[in-house]
Amino acid sequence: MKKLKPFSIRTLVFSTAIALFSAAAMLSCSDKNAEPLTDPVPPVVLAQVPGGGFEDGLTAWTVSGDAQSATIADGGCEGAKALYIGSDSPYGVKLSQTVTNLEDGVYDLEFYYRSSGGQKVLYLSAGTGTDNERMTSLQPSANAWTRSYVRGVKVQGGKCDLSISAQADGGQWCLIDNLKLEKSDREYTLLKGGDISELTYVEQNGGKYYLDGKQQDCIDILKQQGFNIVRLRLYNDPGNPDYTPSNRLPAGIQTPDDILRLAKRAKEAGMQIQLTFHYSDYWTNGETQTKPHEWEDLDFAQLKQHLYDFTFDFMNRMKAQGTTPEYVAIGNETQSGMLYPDGSYENFAQLAELYNTGYDAVKAVSADSKVIIHLNAAGSRDQYNWYFGELRDRGVKYDIIGASYYPFWTNIDAKTMREWADYTAAKFNKDILIMETGYSWNRTLPDGSPGQLANNGPYTDFSPLGQKNFMLELINEIKKAKDCRIIGFLYWDPIFINTPGIGWELGGKNYVSNTTLFDFNGNALEVFDAFKYNN
Repeated sequence: MKKLKPFSIRTLVFSTAIALFSAAAMLSCSDKNAEPLTDPVPPVVLAQVPGGGFEDGLTAWTVSGDAQSATIADGGCEGAKALYIGSDSPYGVKLSQTVTNLEDGVYDLEFYYRSSGGQKVLYLSAGTGTDNERMTSLQPSANAWTRSYVRGVKVQGGKCDLSISAQADGGQWCLIDNLKLEKSDREYTLLKGGDISELTYVEQNGGKYYLDGKQQDCIDILKQQGFNIVRLRLYNDPGNPDYTPSNRLPAGIQTPDDILRLAKRAKEAGMQIQLTFHYSDYWTNGETQTKPHEWEDLDFAQLKQHLYDFTFDFMNRMKAQGTTPEYVAIGNETQSGMLYPDGSYENFAQLAELYNTGYDAVKAVSADSKVIIHLNAAGSRDQYNWYFGELRDRGVKYDIIGASYYPFWTNIDAKTMREWADYTAAKFNKDILIMETGYSWNRTLPDGSPGQLANNGPYTDFSPLGQKNFMLELINEIKKAKDCRIIGFLYWDPIFINTPGIGWELGGKNYVSNTTLFDFNGNALEVFDAFKYNN
């Protein structure tokens, strides 16, 4: 990536000698053409952060590390000044202060920024004490002021600790301005994780994971790098050689016993669990919803009973070992229904009964588990209006709207997805969880052939940094969601790394090895910075 020339400290940021930005890029954040006006209207401001506009310099802030890399620049977002962080050489710096005389409760920290991108560390944090620290890491935004938030900031004893942290190479810079604390009293913790259902398969075939050159347990790496939830997808009888499509999978992978083992490992690492019932012996989506072979000849009443019993029994097994899932999806990408043909969308009355049967079985075991109905195509207002309108009209019970968002499949950017989510959450009064998202950090698989995601839609950077920047952008848009109704995301597939002898099906390729969070040799990619410095 070509580095931008850093701003000169002697001439400050907007010297005419440095032609880095056009006139449009220097608009104030209140200008009609500035990006933030498309964001949700923020809540009422209750507390201006001392020195948060940087009009009086850094007098309110304590600066540690490379202090010379933190200066005051002309051309602020609203006022005349802004904080500039940057240097010609590598640097690390932290600015901190404690705001006092606040009313206890939960706040959001709003701020504006511009950034070259590329920094190893660049985030704002807020909270009372380290146990309550909330962080937001910044995406590249060189040409316009961008609004962002640190959400769910807990203030106790009238105090709130604030900090701005950066660690970067020479030439990487940012501007920060207009910090405000806003009382929300809305508890918020970003769900950030991904699907680990293939982990046993990878490990059994010799796949290894590395962090900073050191081999470690995969789940330990995920935890260290910021995961707080994992997704587990459950099949009924996968790997059975006597049935199709069961025989497309290896024996012992993604079976009930395998998922129980993975759930226990994840829970021991302190993570939450999202469990997806596929109600099939193999992968399901909008095109394929093959019944389990044991359910093929059942009439509809019997089918409902088997769905209830399977759901109830497995939930009880999860509960018995102390891994009750916090989130449960009834089916996977069920935009066309499930358990074809009985539960096809063409027979929505029966599909509604199947959903309610699954919901009742989950709640009979764990009333606190949130039930999800999951579709593809986040961003499609027509599809979600129709589908969830049908669910509403037919009295289907569920707690959360699940949506798959891939730039490749949807061809929309994260901002457009968030605008759709604001609309959909308000229309149906439901929180939204991004059940799947993914990005290709290499154009091809190791053998040079295309992967499952042939491109990244509106995003053109096929690189590990491009993957990181996409996740930073997605997380920032999630945090902008009105009333915090996007509760988080699950990456797919983060851990199904390039490993000899394994593929999506027996004898087939691993089509997602160029979209994982690890490179072709199992080394953790820099995208993990987006997980680690956001919550």
